[in-house]
Amino acid sequence: MSSIRALALDLAARSDRQLRTLLATRPDLCHPAVPDFPALAARACTRISLQRALENLTRPQLDMLAAVVLSTNVDSGTAADAATLQPLLRPASGRATLKELDGYLAGLHALALLVRTPPAPSRRHRAYLPVTNLDEVLGPYPAGLGRPYQVLASSNPQTADRLTAATAALHRAGYPVEPMATGTDAAAELERWLADPRTWPALLSEAPEATGALLRQFRRSPVGAVPHAGRMPEPGSGATPVDWLLARGLLVPLDAAHVELPRSVGLAARQGAVAEPWLTAPPQPDAPREIRDSIRDNAAYSAVADTLRMVTGLLDQVRSSPVATLRAGGVGVREARRLAEALRTDPADAGWLLELAAAAGLIRLDVDTSRWVAAETDFGALPRHLQWQLLAAAWLALHRAPALLGEELPSGSSINPLAAEASRPDAPAVRRRLLECLGQLQQSWRQPAAARSGTSPAISAADAVAYLAWHQPRLQRRFERLVPGILAEAARLGLVGSGALTELGAALAGGGVEEAAAVLERDLPAPLAHFLLQADLTAVAPGYLEPEVARELALLSDAEGQGPAAIYRFSAGSLRRALDAGRDGTGILDFLTRHAATEVPQPLRYLVEDTAARHGTLRAGPAGSYLRSDDESALEQLLADPRTAPLGLRRLAPTVLVARAGGRELLQTLRGLGYSPAPEAHDGAEAGSAAHPDMVFSGPARTGAALPGTAAGREAGSAPAGTGAASFPVRTNPWAPTGEQLDQQLALLRGSAAAGSAAGVEDGPLLGLETLRTAIRQKRPVRIGIVEPGGDEHREVLLPLSVGGGRVRVYDPDRQTERVVPIHRVMDIELAEPAAPAGAQTTKERAADG
Repeated sequence: MSSIRALALDLAARSDRQLRTLLATRPDLCHPAVPDFPALAARACTRISLQRALENLTRPQLDMLAAVVLSTNVDSGTAADAATLQPLLRPASGRATLKELDGYLAGLHALALLVRTPPAPSRRHRAYLPVTNLDEVLGPYPAGLGRPYQVLASSNPQTADRLTAATAALHRAGYPVEPMATGTDAAAELERWLADPRTWPALLSEAPEATGALLRQFRRSPVGAVPHAGRMPEPGSGATPVDWLLARGLLVPLDAAHVELPRSVGLAARQGAVAEPWLTAPPQPDAPREIRDSIRDNAAYSAVADTLRMVTGLLDQVRSSPVATLRAGGVGVREARRLAEALRTDPADAGWLLELAAAAGLIRLDVDTSRWVAAETDFGALPRHLQWQLLAAAWLALHRAPALLGEELPSGSSINPLAAEASRPDAPAVRRRLLECLGQLQQSWRQPAAARSGTSPAISAADAVAYLAWHQPRLQRRFERLVPGILAEAARLGLVGSGALTELGAALAGGGVEEAAAVLERDLPAPLAHFLLQADLTAVAPGYLEPEVARELALLSDAEGQGPAAIYRFSAGSLRRALDAGRDGTGILDFLTRHAATEVPQPLRYLVEDTAARHGTLRAGPAGSYLRSDDESALEQLLADPRTAPLGLRRLAPTVLVARAGGRELLQTLRGLGYSPAPEAHDGAEAGSAAHPDMVFSGPARTGAALPGTAAGREAGSAPAGTGAASFPVRTNPWAPTGEQLDQQLALLRGSAAAGSAAGVEDGPLLGLETLRTAIRQKRPVRIGIVEPGGDEHREVLLPLSVGGGRVRVYDPDRQTERVVPIHRVMDIELAEPAAPAGAQTTKERAADG
């Protein structure tokens, strides 16, 4: 019976509770809803659905699944049970019990990855077969084992010749191997030779000393890189482990630089086990380093304060000078270095801060100028725990990996901040899994004595990756690439301190950002409203200052130090900056007196008073053009005319006006209003031939340099959602079905036709593909209905050779030719008995083998 039809019957026989568990574990099976059990079974056997299911399997489950695939044959109906799998799975602690193996098989069956076969009187345990497509989704190297000799022999003629040469060389060297004339026969002979339990111990006894270590390197992947892999040493001349294995056909060259360890050799090296050892428990370090909770919390809260201070400083820098972007996207190295110098940090930290601020909506990209500008938010006025809440929620949901910044791309360039190359849609899921992993590891490693003594285990990136890879081995490479960087980012947000998970991190992993922010609000010390003034014109902030005090102090002085105890230096330039912003000398001294823990030093008082006295004696401002006239009444008329308001006219002297508009705009507008201005050259002489003008004007008015940061037209973005004191929702899994959706799906399934009904829209194509793959494996012809482009349908008996990419390659025995048929033109397929002539049979077999 078809695997899909068998799975449909299996699913129909399950209880509602079992179906609910399946759909909750594999939610993609009911999005959208399926009409009947055959469609549900077909969807469960699709490659994408199987890939999602395998990504959530643990290491022992995945090894169990690989053992089932390797020990079963769907075509012959050879199933696997606990007794069959027992010698293939060997725990480090000893022999796996049949009850334990039955439990793993039942769990994989509950996930619709295995199908139960009918009970047999000769079996004491339930037997299972893998669902269709599972072997392809597992890949060509299940459990890290290579392909069989037969598959390697049929892969290319050079490999087949190599295997025939290997059997001849082994025979000449005295091994019990018969020389073979074809690659297929040579592969079968090598399989027979290695299947003898006496062969492998005898081979290892004569192997070079480092052969065992080399074979262990092939456990993760059976393919390796070897220089000059095509060489063929004689069995008696192999001095190195590689030459020794190549000479005996135990390593098969794939090309001039790569070799593969065949499956039977890999199994022999593992003493016949698919998984040896079979890791049924997650890895645990022998002696984790313990960190005192006080040290952990000090490091974490210092990191929180530093991150909030740096983000605030970044926003100030972006407000004063927007960040330019590259033509290819992202922020260039020069801009990142400029920000780093302004923030007194390195470019990598500047890139991280840009990513975090953009994720939180604190900066936005102005599409008109292609620059990152500060958004209009109340971030600086928020309490510290709400500032952290905004940043933590944005980081948790960020579909990017800031830790990848600076990595080199294949093109030779590197990943820039806010560039598309740092996008990683899987990053939020990895962050969630990492936080859960840290909590689980802390719980399992922490001893009762350690808990009483106030210590926590420090968790390294390698420990976290190993733990995560045991729970989801299919995602190991993803964890190895992302986890170290995410762990460093978590430390910057106070989720980890000195390598140990903090209470803040545990609250974020277990509850959410609101609960974690409440923990931060409770544990952070109260902000300070006072600072220390010193005679060397500096102020020392011994801790975190209130936002209003910090902003005013940053306006009056320049920060010099890093960390919570920052140093601020007063200078004539910093005080002029405050005076330009509207402060006055009396107000500055009043602020210093009110918030200083000591009296204002006399040098600082003199500096404030002297700078304030000098300020404003000369004034500068922007102007686009000017007007001058000896007729003051004419200028009065212009100022009183409401139509000239857009020009921004302002009187500087009884006979001089300045305008915000440029010279050309001023001239055209006034003439359009009925006035008669004449242009004036830069030396004051009249330009043009106008006689006795009422007024003259010039181009740019040089009334002094404009103050930096006063350019008009800089647009402020709207405040992003969630920047106030409201809640900050974190994105959840949109695929998780609700209870109501599950009820509706179960009602639809129970009300549908029988599980073995005719193929429908969803399961029909998959049933056809399953028939094609079965025919390819068994080298059997199929009776296939094909629709021609004109709409005519005809049926043919063809031998399928391969299927993929939406096409099936077939051999036509009547015409003795090969051709390609698009899958979408195939209407129906069924297995047919071979009925080709004897002469065509040989050609057909040759086509199927090649």
